[in-house]
Amino acid sequence: MPSAKLRSMPAQALRVAADASLAGVAVIWGATFPLGKIVLRHLPPFQYLGLRFALAALLLLPLARRDLARLRRAGVARGLLTGAVLFCAYALQTVGLAQTSASKAGLITGLNVVIVPLLLLPWLRRLPDPLTASGIVAAACGLWLLSWQGERFGSGDTLVLGCAVAIALHLILVGRFAAALPPAGFAFVQIATVAALAGAVGLATEPHPAALPPAVAGAVAFMAVGATQAAYLTQSWAQRIVSPARTGLLFALEPVAAVAFGVVWLGEALAPRQGVGAAAILAGVVMGELGRQRAA
Repeated sequence: MPSAKLRSMPAQALRVAADASLAGVAVIWGATFPLGKIVLRHLPPFQYLGLRFALAALLLLPLARRDLARLRRAGVARGLLTGAVLFCAYALQTVGLAQTSASKAGLITGLNVVIVPLLLLPWLRRLPDPLTASGIVAAACGLWLLSWQGERFGSGDTLVLGCAVAIALHLILVGRFAAALPPAGFAFVQIATVAALAGAVGLATEPHPAALPPAVAGAVAFMAVGATQAAYLTQSWAQRIVSPARTGLLFALEPVAAVAFGVVWLGEALAPRQGVGAAAILAGVVMGELGRQRAA
């Protein structure tokens, strides 16, 4: 939430602060891919998600308490539905991340930007504009170059692609519901839903892990605080100042950060063909955002 100091800043400085905040969120989200791979060496996927989102929900509760009192039954139902879709996204991403590289997972997840207009086709009943269509084609070619393994896609890549579809659906639902609902309460219901579903699946299907090393526990805490609770609060503030199109372009830093952190922290590398595919995906994401702004 903005402080009095931020509110008193000149308009230009405030826009710079908002841009920098969104860029920081994108970088933090990019860092969660290699961090997630490290955590998954010690925790099963659903127990990791349950811990991360339960801690984030507890931290958000004091800020959301007043909004929760204003949520009606329909608002809670919308939060539960949106949270269930968000759970599907994170479940597919996390299980897939255990089977592919952090760099590839970050790049494939970024495809949600070009999947959104495809999912909207049945409602809008019109084809995407030429720039968005070009972005979709570029991203599809990039995905093929990045992930094709002989005669098939890797199973982890396929799961993360399903995550990108679920994130695109989540973005559509948030765009439809958020304006009519108290923001902190709506966010809390979603995060708590992910925590409850992940915790239930983890307890029912996964073995209990041994004691976590302090560094791994710290990574989970960082992702709960920095990449979940604080990131969503920062986004809700900054997007009051920054346009949706500019936000989308700034969020294109997320897959770039995922690749960079994967290389530095995990020693991952992209083959030349995969590097071309990564560049095509990033170009497709940028074209998709520019096309969406032109259509708006």
